[in-house]
Amino acid sequence: MPDSTPEQLREQLATEGVEEQQAPSPALDEENPFSSMMARFDEAAARLGLSPDAYAVLRRPDRQFKFAIPVQYPDGAVKVHKGFRIRHNLSLGPCLGGLRLEEGLRREELAALAGWATWKNAALGIPFGGSAGGVDYDPRGQASETTEAVVRRYTAGLLDLLGPEQDIISPDLHCNEQIMAWCLDTYSMHVRHTDNAVVVGKPEGLAGTHGRDCAVGRSAIVLMERRLAVMNIDGPVDIVVQGAGTVGAQVMREAAARGHRIIAAGDLRAAAFRKEGLDVEALLAHRAERGTIEGFSGGDTLDPKELITLSCDVLIPAATADTIHSRNAEKIQAKLIVEAANGPTSKRADGILSDRGIPVVPDLLGNAGSAVIAYFEWVQNRMGYQWTEEMVFERLDRMVIEAYDKARKVAKEHQVGLRLATCILGVKRVAYFDNMRGLYA
Repeated sequence: MPDSTPEQLREQLATEGVEEQQAPSPALDEENPFSSMMARFDEAAARLGLSPDAYAVLRRPDRQFKFAIPVQYPDGAVKVHKGFRIRHNLSLGPCLGGLRLEEGLRREELAALAGWATWKNAALGIPFGGSAGGVDYDPRGQASETTEAVVRRYTAGLLDLLGPEQDIISPDLHCNEQIMAWCLDTYSMHVRHTDNAVVVGKPEGLAGTHGRDCAVGRSAIVLMERRLAVMNIDGPVDIVVQGAGTVGAQVMREAAARGHRIIAAGDLRAAAFRKEGLDVEALLAHRAERGTIEGFSGGDTLDPKELITLSCDVLIPAATADTIHSRNAEKIQAKLIVEAANGPTSKRADGILSDRGIPVVPDLLGNAGSAVIAYFEWVQNRMGYQWTEEMVFERLDRMVIEAYDKARKVAKEHQVGLRLATCILGVKRVAYFDNMRGLYA
């Protein structure tokens, strides 16, 4: 039984006079990823019996930074975009977090991503805290010069926060190697020397690492196979992938390379289905050329919303947050769900899936390859030495499997699902070392 409930922790905070800047588990709709993250943190904190002081520290981001990014477009017009950077926790080391370029970007979503990154890094044994940042700007359809101006201005605006021992930028939504190279160059020009370890996700020839283009897909499929073995499901399995962007493509390629069948895949506009298995390379080539799966002739056309409810062995959400929610969780027919996206399952949907007995490999583990490969690149940059591909893959597999096995032990100990167990594993580690470091006054 838990030592304290989230409600009791909140009451203790109030009675003991601890300032509470944000209400935990804010009463927002279930599609809000920050609400989902905070609800899971609350439950993990209660299971661990965290003191009100530790609870108050861990539930708040260390720093939230918002600033203006004025950019002149090719037609001469000037538009002011909003830039954000949120650092969640620094107890285990410098922060690591993504840069996303997305129109309508919300601070709440970034706060959730920063918190998720903290618990993920801790659960994986990576010596980083979590951060997240971005600009309310969509680079699709924009001139390359405009995107470069946005990215460089963003990096320059964060100069006091960034650094190999402070906060490290990694690629997230709509960011690629070119954008990471611009971040590196801008930072290096300001500090007057090239500092490769301040940015990860760089091209291999520019101090990047082997494995960057497949790490997330590899971690998802490695853990899928490990979970299927526990379920006594052998041989090639039928997989549905929701999402066909960078992560979805990695998942499909890795699964196909290991002999599994991708029977359906889709993006926001369209989806394709073929019972015998889709030609993954043909599908991805079509999407690269057209920008969508729509019009792909190698399978039957589906409404993208139907993907979630298709009968399959494994469903892999690899796109946006809260794809699985209370309105579709009852219809899911997969035997196993492996989350390759960040926060693809809402809190309510998680409960429904648990009640239905559908196991989930949560995002903290399923897409762990993104954090591990970022850590590997940072380590190699600090060493000034590039590892071989074989070394990268062996260490990647070992780290994600070790974290998965530890989470399963915690799940058994606390009699909870794997998602909460992984969160407990991460929160416990951060809280322990927060206490070890003490409070500077």
